[in-house]
Amino acid sequence: MFELIIIGGGPGAVAAGVYAGRKQIKTALITEGFGGQSIVSNEIYKWIGTKAISGLDLAKDLEGHVRAHGIDIIEGDKVISITKVDSGPPSGHFLVSAKSGKTFETKTILIASGSRHRRLGVPGEDKLDGKGVVFCSTCDAPLFKNREVAVVGAGNSGLEAIVDLFPYASKITLLVRGTDLRGDPVTQA
Repeated sequence: MFELIIIGGGPGAVAAGVYAGRKQIKTALITEGFGGQSIVSNEIYKWIGTKAISGLDLAKDLEGHVRAHGIDIIEGDKVISITKVDSGPPSGHFLVSAKSGKTFETKTILIASGSRHRRLGVPGEDKLDGKGVVFCSTCDAPLFKNREVAVVGAGNSGLEAIVDLFPYASKITLLVRGTDLRGDPVTQA
């Protein structure tokens, strides 16, 4: 029985794991891998306290930091279900089931699973990932200096990508499914 199970392997999950370990809370961290979305970034320039770091190096640093704090780490597995157990001692705990078939019991769950890039599902997208198709405009906008680019999305992410690309791209085309922008009014302006 764990006091806490943390689901995820990015910065949020690792920070929670470090704090739980320092407080000597019996904790398990379940993750497919360390680093989160940042692992695909060649260079990250916005990690506070570091001028630049690769996504892979950041993932290694995160993993090393959390492993130094003595919590149980279940790496290479994925949580597929969480069930609240209302009967039997102790009541009110959770059963966490993983893809591997393993199950874990805990009193508390912290979900820090992050997010995933939204893919279009178009031919060539996977093959060109990192070779012209990118998902982080703040990271990759300088790569498009003096180039024509297309941004997909009518929400805040798409609109913010355009702003990030203004200093670099020679032409920016916004591709949207409908006719309306969905971003915040401030972002639209």
